[in-house]
Amino acid sequence: MRTMTPVMSCYLAEWYRPHLTQQVVDGFFAALDAAVRTASGPDRSLRLLVTLAVPTDEVLYGVFTADHADDVLQVCQQAGVPVERLSTDVGARIDREAQNGPPEPTRK
Repeated sequence: MRTMTPVMSCYLAEWYRPHLTQQVVDGFFAALDAAVRTASGPDRSLRLLVTLAVPTDEVLYGVFTADHADDVLQVCQQAGVPVERLSTDVGARIDREAQNGPPEPTRK
């Protein structure tokens, strides 16, 4: 049986970028990860839980936990990727089995 972990106090950040290539996506999320690691500490609950790229819609998403929305806005600004839209009170459920990544596709 899969165990789903409910996560409270989540924020959904959105960025709109035309011409998303794998290189652009990798650089974007690497900068964001580095800023979150720098900003995180024992006295802050800021975490980047999930990142998603949807190149066909020209959009990137990040799901964060944080004490305040301002913490998310600030860390994104520090990463050089200011948030274009931030949704608060987002409900997120992270599948613990899925944390290891999607299964490898089968090849015929």
